Amino acid sequence: MKRLASILAIAALVASACTSSSTTPAPVSGGTLVVGLDGDMVFADPSLVSDGNSLYVAAQVIQGLVGLKPGTISEIIPVLATDLPTVSADGKTYTFKLRTGVKFHDGSDFNAAAVKFNYDRWQAYTKGDLQDNAYYYGAVFGGFGTDSNVATVAAPDPTTVVFTFKTPQSNFLISQTLQVFGIQSPTALQKDKADTTPLKDNKYAQGQGESMVGTGPFMFKDWTPADHATVVKNPNYWDAANAAKVDQITFKPMGDSTAKLQALQSGSIDLAQTISPADVATAKSSSLSIIDRGQSCNLGYLGLNQSVGGTPTIYANKDVRLAIAQAVNKQGYIDAFYAGQGKVPQSWLPAATTGFKAEAMPAYDVTKAKASLTTAALTADQLKVDLYYPSNVVRPYMPDPKALATAIASDLQAVGFTVNLKTEDWHGGYVKDATTGNLPMFLFGWTCDWAGADNFLYTAWFGYQGGKPNAQFGWSNDQANALMLKALQEPTVDAANADWGQVQDLLAADMPTVPIVNSTPPGAFTSKVKGFVGSGNAIEYFNTVTLTK
Repeated sequence: MKRLASILAIAALVASACTSSSTTPAPVSGGTLVVGLDGDMVFADPSLVSDGNSLYVAAQVIQGLVGLKPGTISEIIPVLATDLPTVSADGKTYTFKLRTGVKFHDGSDFNAAAVKFNYDRWQAYTKGDLQDNAYYYGAVFGGFGTDSNVATVAAPDPTTVVFTFKTPQSNFLISQTLQVFGIQSPTALQKDKADTTPLKDNKYAQGQGESMVGTGPFMFKDWTPADHATVVKNPNYWDAANAAKVDQITFKPMGDSTAKLQALQSGSIDLAQTISPADVATAKSSSLSIIDRGQSCNLGYLGLNQSVGGTPTIYANKDVRLAIAQAVNKQGYIDAFYAGQGKVPQSWLPAATTGFKAEAMPAYDVTKAKASLTTAALTADQLKVDLYYPSNVVRPYMPDPKALATAIASDLQAVGFTVNLKTEDWHGGYVKDATTGNLPMFLFGWTCDWAGADNFLYTAWFGYQGGKPNAQFGWSNDQANALMLKALQEPTVDAANADWGQVQDLLAADMPTVPIVNSTPPGAFTSKVKGFVGSGNAIEYFNTVTLTK
């Protein structure tokens, strides 16, 4: 009897083990991961793009001197450099030591000369196609050629690179985490004449040659516009401990959120870069996992323009701006339209951004909003306002523009405004009208290029243009502009952050716009996908991913 009991017990253990392995398949190496992108790539040369889709692919292939710790938006780590650089006391010189034994995908050597070649190449971009598309180099360094803040990039030996700037540049290190500044093989760039213009005839940029030749865990294979882009495992990756586990990734452009959800449900894609917050509940009920993107790197806001066409608007009145800030129910919008994937802003920056300072922002309070509007002393006709929202678009900070605008209009009307909703096509004029100052009150937002205060406060919104206030808002504050310029030229990040803190104090005191949400846009993946790490800036790496059979 004891022997029979033992046999039965062993059989039960075997059955249990079989059941466990069948219900929870073990991850395996190899296979093809299929990813649904929000849209198509633009170019296969990362230095010439500014769109998220191209950068999402490039992140798998191209590496820079520094990058971001996976899952973070501002934690800088060395990548092709052995450590973070040493910086001179005056903030003008950055010295990097480089890794040895690293090869580009074409087999050529990565070294200091290759780094210098890339930075010199970007600085020398000619007017026309190259400068027009290399937005980030111009934005970060102040222009090309002699306009660039880069004085020299020197390679005194194969493992040392020295950057010397004309003036200190506090945003240098964090801006270099962007894939745009990834190092590509000089051999491949020269072989395929990567600086050919017009770009429609550029084989390297069009992905028709030996394109996107970097040092990363994946290698570029092919790109068929409007259909797919493919990268394959780098069998000779320099960082063996973090080598890719899947054999191939196929990226498919799929702009329609419903189509992406259906593709996930059918198994025709394994991971969707984003899905609509409205689809999160359905995705969960379909046994899909929602991407945890952790820290937000965007801000959606209600724009208020103080001067349209040279004529002051009612938003030049601070009490009107304060009334609006007190009238909008931000948490209500987040609950209704963001499926929990958002937080009420504490400033004009996401909380994880370098330079962020928490401010005492106006809370939702109908009574106070009415009182502020009474203090503004406007007539009923003056309180008849237009609120613009974009159509034919979904943005991470604005998943349902019409519904959000409708809710805001209702809240504004509850305190005394009469709101007329207006819309324009996002691609047909909305972006231009909003950014050039043609819209008095409008919904808009910004997703970080890099998670620094300068990228939001100066580049996107409040930096003077040609000595005049940004046309989007007409917010004239010479003190704030001077502080921003000072911050950009501080010798250290800490000194710059002190300046950015003062800028945020001035913003909170004057409320030129109304921050609505810091969102973490949801994506989703099937049960086949293991080991994926999401990030709030949507720059995510797939070398950690395995697939189950």
